[in-house]
Amino acid sequence: MTLRPALSDQQHPSPSRVSAANQHADPGNVPASYRAMATTLNLIGRVSPDLAARILQALWFRPVHGRPGKRTQTFWQSAHRRTVLLTGQGGVDLHFWGDPGAPLILGIHGWRGTGAQFRHLVPGLVDAGYQLCLFDMPAHGMNRTRFTHVFEFMQVLLTIQSRFGRPAGVIAHSLGCQAVVQAIAKGFQPGHLAFIAPGINMEAMLNRFSQSLGLSAAVHDQFKTRLAARSIQLSQEWVGTRETLFERLSHDMARQYINHPGLLIADDQDEEINWQDFKTTMAYWPRADTRISSGLGHYRILKDEAVLDSLAEYFRGQL
Repeated sequence: MTLRPALSDQQHPSPSRVSAANQHADPGNVPASYRAMATTLNLIGRVSPDLAARILQALWFRPVHGRPGKRTQTFWQSAHRRTVLLTGQGGVDLHFWGDPGAPLILGIHGWRGTGAQFRHLVPGLVDAGYQLCLFDMPAHGMNRTRFTHVFEFMQVLLTIQSRFGRPAGVIAHSLGCQAVVQAIAKGFQPGHLAFIAPGINMEAMLNRFSQSLGLSAAVHDQFKTRLAARSIQLSQEWVGTRETLFERLSHDMARQYINHPGLLIADDQDEEINWQDFKTTMAYWPRADTRISSGLGHYRILKDEAVLDSLAEYFRGQL
């Protein structure tokens, strides 16, 4: 896949075409168990939308993921160094590749993701003169915990900085980009940012989640109401404000903190994030060098050769 620079409004894919593609996209990374449950939840919702919403809320904070296969386990075992970062409810295994004295880059995966999704980045960034740190966030991948939220992602980044100093850069994917935003708001200070398919707009992502599951309007609305109430409690506990996830995890929040030099890579046929959300991020992040792919979607973009080369080239230029 060939990357191209950010295009003018006249050259961008029309919002209607991209929106239509999103509406009919394969649900992709939504677990089959969730989709199977959606039928039952809609039936329950006919009698009690609140009960269906309570079940969904429990699932929301307990991301389902598959058992890591042999290839993933082999990748983690290939790390040059490993250490355990102690966090509130357990530990996060940090894996490092590259010279321990080299500038540090962190890879931040998204919701239901894994640090192993960045495995294709290792050779290029190590050759470029960096050490790369990858890990599974709480309740993801190889991590043994099962309950988490974006504020805990945020705290992991702050703890890494406290232990290892300011990273030279971060490479984040999907909702991992919003975790970086939250961490910056609390004192995280990466030198450079690379956002891949950034998931910034929580409300839009929730709508996509409900659409992928085929939830009824009644269940979706009640789920959104319950999630907002629960998230106010979380934001008060973790960041000291009474905000919903929809207020906190938003473009309005991100535009206050994303002013770093960096790289933004997005695909015009992303099945998880609306094209308009990418355009919005581009508008308030003028210091980002923007690259657009076509046809890679939300996940294949992480292993595309042109994307990997672009990331390695960008960070090589910062040394």
